[in-house]
Amino acid sequence: MTRASTLAYNTIREWIISGSFQPGERLLEEELAHRTGVSRTSIRDSLRRLHAEGLVCTQANRGTFVTQFSSTEIDEIFQLRAVLEGHATALAAINGQEHHWQALADVATAIDQQLAQPEASDAQRYARFQASNTRFHDIILQASGSQRLQGLARSLIELPLVTMKQHAWPGEVRIRRSNQQHWEIIESLRARDPLLGRLRVQTHIITARPLAMLSQALMPIDLL
Repeated sequence: MTRASTLAYNTIREWIISGSFQPGERLLEEELAHRTGVSRTSIRDSLRRLHAEGLVCTQANRGTFVTQFSSTEIDEIFQLRAVLEGHATALAAINGQEHHWQALADVATAIDQQLAQPEASDAQRYARFQASNTRFHDIILQASGSQRLQGLARSLIELPLVTMKQHAWPGEVRIRRSNQQHWEIIESLRARDPLLGRLRVQTHIITARPLAMLSQALMPIDLL
């Protein structure tokens, strides 16, 4: 891709992930070219790459739209995440270093502190949790030491993010439960126990799946 195409790709991708574009929203080449300051050719190149990643879809005679995932697709993503992130956690227990565990503990501590800030709105609290939660899982992927595994897992983590940005606060109990699982994962990693680490991450991901499936039916989707 040219520099302009890469710029457009990164910009549009961030808009999709951040929720600036909603699931099912049509993406107009002319408008995107104007907003990004690149040619329509560069926009088309970037959209093709986003299509290959599953973030946008093209409908004949209608145009390009932000992907809106079905319940079946979300279920499949969670199952694949459990497999890949479970393996990544097992590798992290073997290859990770103390600075990884400390970084994970810092994230989990930050989530606990965020929950203790009742003055923040529900939307603000959940946005902060999402950012921290994504960071937590990314650190585990880094600690695994496998670049290929990092790429595969990150793409799966980001796919449902397209549908996550407009949502209701799922409740402090659910968030606290999720973060308690984070602490348990850290414990297994510090113990250098790959089997327990794999089990705890898979349990963590699968536990979030029923909530995701329920929220998908309500739209907008709410994933932990």
